[in-house]
Amino acid sequence: MYDFLFHEGTFYGIRTSPDNYKISFQQAPILWTASQAVLESLKTGSPECPTQIKCLQNEISVLVNAISPHDQFARTVLRSLPTEAWERGIFSEEALKKRFSQVEKIARKVDLVPAEGASLVVHILSYLQDLFLINPSRIPQAELNDDVTDFTKMNSSEILYRAKFWLDHGNLLQTLKYMNLLKGAPRSIATQWMYEAKILLETQQAVKILIAYAACSGLNFL
Repeated sequence: MYDFLFHEGTFYGIRTSPDNYKISFQQAPILWTASQAVLESLKTGSPECPTQIKCLQNEISVLVNAISPHDQFARTVLRSLPTEAWERGIFSEEALKKRFSQVEKIARKVDLVPAEGASLVVHILSYLQDLFLINPSRIPQAELNDDVTDFTKMNSSEILYRAKFWLDHGNLLQTLKYMNLLKGAPRSIATQWMYEAKILLETQQAVKILIAYAACSGLNFL
C-alpha cells in the first residue's frame, strides 16, 4: 500500500505496509520537526563563517534520535544521506551562492582554455575575450518554456549567465544542470563547486522525503 503526498512541487510515494510502517502518533511530529530543522540549517551558513562548511552533527543526531529503531523506511532514507553530511559538513545554499560568484569570475576568464591547459597566448586571448564579451541580456522565452534548445551552441558565458539566473531564483538543481554543460578549463574550475552542490541537493532531497513521510504518517492517525 502507498500513500502519496505532494510537497514543494514533488509527489512522494510512501509505502505504509506493516513491514516498514513503524512510526507512532507521537513520533510523527517529532520526526517532522527534526527533519525541518536540518532542512532549514542547509539554507544559511554558520554566523561566524557563512562561506565555509557547516557542521550538521547536532541536527543529524536529533534526527537520528527522532526515528524509531523499527522504522525501516525512515532509516533507509537516513542511510542515503551523503557521507559528508555525517562526517564533514555541507556548504549551505548561502555559502554556495557566495562561492559561485568567484567560480563564475574565474571560469569566464579561461573560456578558451582547454581542460589540459594551453599556452600563455591562449590565456591572454581568453582574458581579453572576457573583457570585451557582451553578456546575454536575457534568456529566450522558448528556453524558459522548456522548448527544445541546442545547448551545444552555447559558450561558457551563456551557460554561466543561465546558471546564475537560476541560482538567483533559488533553483540549485537547474543551476547544476547548466554548470554540467561547461567544458574545458571552465568546467575544471567549476568541478568542486558542482560536487558540493550535488551533496547539498542529495541531502535536501533525503530530508524532504522524511518531512513528507512524517506528514503523511501523521495524517494516517487522524
